[in-house]
Amino acid sequence: RGLGDVYKRQLDALFTRRLLVVVGKGGVGKTTVACALALEAARRGRKVLLCEVDGVARAPQLLGARPGPLGEAVATAAGPWLMAVEGKAALAEYLAMIIPVKRLLQSVFKSQLYQYFVAAAPGLKELMTIGKIWFEAERTGADGAPIWDHVIVDAPATGHGLQYLRMPAAARDTFESGLVHREAQRLVDLLTDPARTAVSLVATAEEMPVNETIAMARTLRDELGMPTGLLFLNRMHAGGLAAADAAAVGGAAASGRAAKPLLAAVAARAREEIGWSELNARHRARLVAAVALPLIELPFVFAEEFGPAEVRTLAARLKGDVGAKRALRREVPVSPQRPRRSRA
Repeated sequence: RGLGDVYKRQLDALFTRRLLVVVGKGGVGKTTVACALALEAARRGRKVLLCEVDGVARAPQLLGARPGPLGEAVATAAGPWLMAVEGKAALAEYLAMIIPVKRLLQSVFKSQLYQYFVAAAPGLKELMTIGKIWFEAERTGADGAPIWDHVIVDAPATGHGLQYLRMPAAARDTFESGLVHREAQRLVDLLTDPARTAVSLVATAEEMPVNETIAMARTLRDELGMPTGLLFLNRMHAGGLAAADAAAVGGAAASGRAAKPLLAAVAARAREEIGWSELNARHRARLVAAVALPLIELPFVFAEEFGPAEVRTLAARLKGDVGAKRALRREVPVSPQRPRRSRA
């Protein structure tokens, strides 16, 4: 109950903002956390758009949906809407809005000058991507109310993700006046507004992800001045096994009992889980000491195939659902996606 109350308060604070950006090192489960957040927001009755930026359509797979055309919102049976966002497509959409004559628009798209400009202009893709996200976050209906309660952005991995977040300020500073300056300033205003935006970080409690997360948190705070949200520590091994018990099982396996192969396998898995728990605890302590953000821990899910059911389990865990925690313990630890053991 206590964990559920803590997580609920943290999520309540996060869900006061409309634009929720999720960043992290590649391979830490950033897309999974973004999907789980979208499910939890939808469960609360919010209309949610999950934007996957330059991704490989992983979000539709995790939510049991089909990928839609670039730049178009697609409804899912799970509740959230999905959109794949890519800079070139966003630029084409923008030009279609300001050039209403279709024949003229097609001539622009087919021209060699346009193709060269799109390919060569530094930062254009990133700027147009953030512009598309800004457009969705600020969109209103006929009644003047926002179309989306939340726009959740599954940003590209670490360095590339920061490049996207840096680009509006870079464009504003490069063009000191005019249309580009004004539009870039609007993007910066959204990204740096703590009432509208929060950037949450995802990490695993291992050496390299923790190092990158600490560096990213400092960049967001000191260089970009962007408001932060939550710190998600994913794939945590919670332990629960005592080293003495693992040793006892190993001793029983060595004593020549009939169940020797089974006992040996159980003892090996127990020692591995204890090792992972100790590793996670050490790096968790280092991360928490360096990054002062509200923390939500998500457990490692053992599954043959990681898909919608596992994301729903983690979404339940976001609010401290004890039943979800028990369900996780019943999973069989045979996942081919399990990371290799590292004591480095």
